[in-house]
Amino acid sequence: MKVGIIQLDIVWEKKEENFKKVATFIEKAGNVDLIVLPEMFNTGFTMNTNLAEQRGGITEQFLSKIASSLKLKILAGYSLNNNGKIYNIASLFNEDGSIYCIYAKIHLFSPLKENIFYQSGEKPVIFQINQIPCSVFICYDLRFPELFRKIAKDVNVIFLIANWPSARDDHWLCLLRARAIENQCYIVGVNRVGKDENGIIYTGHSAVFDPWGNQIFLANEKDGLYIVNIEINKVIETRKNFPFLEDKKF
Repeated sequence: MKVGIIQLDIVWEKKEENFKKVATFIEKAGNVDLIVLPEMFNTGFTMNTNLAEQRGGITEQFLSKIASSLKLKILAGYSLNNNGKIYNIASLFNEDGSIYCIYAKIHLFSPLKENIFYQSGEKPVIFQINQIPCSVFICYDLRFPELFRKIAKDVNVIFLIANWPSARDDHWLCLLRARAIENQCYIVGVNRVGKDENGIIYTGHSAVFDPWGNQIFLANEKDGLYIVNIEINKVIETRKNFPFLEDKKF
């Protein structure tokens, strides 16, 4: 699987400007199986729920158009207004521009009162990328290993999209590695860079860990497009040679 990671310096609450930046990166991606964008790529991690759109809004229109025009799958984070209830979501767009599935963030970041402004999702999602079973979680979900464990046996790759601040950068890399090791799968962490209007600094460090916990990719602190190759056979071999997941009791 060839994945295009876009590590974005998100312009605070300026959707059109972020669309332009993303389009410039995606157009350079070439032949990839999937493009992945950070959490709330279009606004930054804002509690301004007035920016949440209903289905078919300008963010989905943008993603649908670019996915269909370039024949790419795109996994992207943004906020959704579903009949007055606001969710922090990740949507997977097919090559024809349709939405394959939507995951709503389950663990909301209470230190910034995300749990007051947004609704919690109810369950994980599993989807296929070229017949490879995958899933996605969002930022704070990373701190809850039981969530990953629920789907571990059913997936080969888990994507984690985030606005993860530099103050906890060590935690970011440590937890990504731990989730890869304990679930014997690839973990693909996609973070943002830059500084938001709350003064929070993000150093990026998007990273990919293989099922053995080896770091096979680490981005720097700049925005840009990064292409990473994932060898799915490593998941199969690791689980065959060390069937730890089969011994799980709970």
